[in-house]
Amino acid sequence: MPKGYNMKRKWLFSLLVVLLVLPLMAGCGKKGSPLPPAGEKNTYPRSYPSQ
Repeated sequence: MPKGYNMKRKWLFSLLVVLLVLPLMAGCGKKGSPLPPAGEKNTYPRSYPSQ
């Protein structure tokens, strides 16, 4: 085997692990669309005042 083969293989494996774990971490904590508190009127989306 070439001298740099193990180093390249280690970097490739590390990159693969990061790319596989990243989508899982990006979804952490997301539960869905925000809802207004009970008894409150939904005022969003608001329109911006025009000048």
